[in-house]
Amino acid sequence: MQQDYEDSVGATWRGGPFVLAFLFAHPDCDAMRMLDVRGEYFDYRTGDTWDLFFPGYYRSTKGSHFEAEAGARPVGRTFARDWYFHPREFNELRHHIERSSMGRWEYSGCTDLVLVNGYLSERGEPVIDWASTISGQVTDQATGTRTLTLAEVVERMTRDLEAALEDPTYGVGAVTQVSPPLQDHTTVRDFMVNALAGIAAALGARVIGI
Repeated sequence: MQQDYEDSVGATWRGGPFVLAFLFAHPDCDAMRMLDVRGEYFDYRTGDTWDLFFPGYYRSTKGSHFEAEAGARPVGRTFARDWYFHPREFNELRHHIERSSMGRWEYSGCTDLVLVNGYLSERGEPVIDWASTISGQVTDQATGTRTLTLAEVVERMTRDLEAALEDPTYGVGAVTQVSPPLQDHTTVRDFMVNALAGIAAALGARVIGI
């Protein structure tokens, strides 16, 4: 279900490893144009299995582009008609994840998919395993990148998680091209989404997901 991070805590865990998935994408890229056209299907397809988060984006139902926050811009005309993009918040999350992953991901300037595993400790707060960070660029004609489209990412990751295939790249190795170290995945999705909320809240940034 489409939701801001504050509303994500009620998501359910279907078993197997949990991944925090981010798409760092600007509004003029192929992935965001595809989201605007096919977003409703993507929303149904990911369902309660997983969420793909879009740093820097938020929803507004005010109904007027002129009522968007200063510095924000409208995104789409159909599925993303009430989505807005704020470059400052995009940049804040970019900086936080680059720093937290200790350079395992550095933003390419294009459209980057970033995957990070998380764990629920027996005691204490949930842990984000930044050492597991893998990333890569999704297909975009403007940059000549040919890996997987957003539609292919959604399908492959959903199939992998539904079937509990335990692929270390969650079915999107064509994008990441690198396998993380094998880990003992034990986590609960509710807690990891809540951890993401904590990251965004601490930065004063927002993120929306499908």
